[in-house]
Amino acid sequence: MSIVLVLSLVLNVLMLSLLSLLLLGVSSQDCPSSIINDHGGASLNSGPRGAASFSPFFDLVNLTTHSQKINGRIHDNTTIFRHDPSPAVDEAWDHLSTEGYEVILVDETTVIKSGKSPHLSVKAPLSWGFGDGKYLAQIDVFHQIHCLNELRKEIHFDYYYGANWDKTSIPPEHAAHKKHCIHILLQNIMCHADVDIITHNWVHYENMDNRDRPYAEPLADFNLIKSCRDFDALLDWAFEKAVDNLTAKWAKWEMPKDATLVHGDGYLS
Repeated sequence: MSIVLVLSLVLNVLMLSLLSLLLLGVSSQDCPSSIINDHGGASLNSGPRGAASFSPFFDLVNLTTHSQKINGRIHDNTTIFRHDPSPAVDEAWDHLSTEGYEVILVDETTVIKSGKSPHLSVKAPLSWGFGDGKYLAQIDVFHQIHCLNELRKEIHFDYYYGANWDKTSIPPEHAAHKKHCIHILLQNIMCHADVDIITHNWVHYENMDNRDRPYAEPLADFNLIKSCRDFDALLDWAFEKAVDNLTAKWAKWEMPKDATLVHGDGYLS
């Protein structure tokens, strides 16, 4: 079995598993500014919140759930996310992962409630015009989609990377990035531990006609019915609240003298 086929099968499984997580995205409700603030009072989502980790979105966004059938077909080219590489396909994936618009801002209370330290977290400079005490953040689901997209690109190695190197001279940083993404997705899938039931159907196989047995066998029916959050609403909200012109802002940014420098081990080496 070729490495491309193996990667394709692995990606199909990861996409099905991650789709279960992505469809737990949240729906949007207008906020008064581009800053995520901590709000008290009753939660909008006492049901959907369940045993989830802390997130400001449970108090800011109406997490309306709906019943949705997962497309679990092995051979299906009806969605652009399974098409061969093209500019349109790349644009679709970049949009889904908020590429270039991934950074939002949160306040200090949100940083603390998420288990992180304001002392270590990066503050937005006053020159950005958001005031003091605003911290850079991302929404985890979009990083997960970014990682899934990185694995998709690896299946089409020649298209995305062939002009720079061949498969015998892949830089260590490139491989480390892909392994990071595999591990991120694995940990998230295990953390959520989806326990929906997958039944089996008797399926006819044309390529079984030469076998000395009936032309059918039981196959898993991955077309599950799930209760899903409104991912599209979360995506719209993320684009609306994202820090704009981030690349230009980042290029001019220097570390403040009072900021804490974290060792690069685990990040860059």
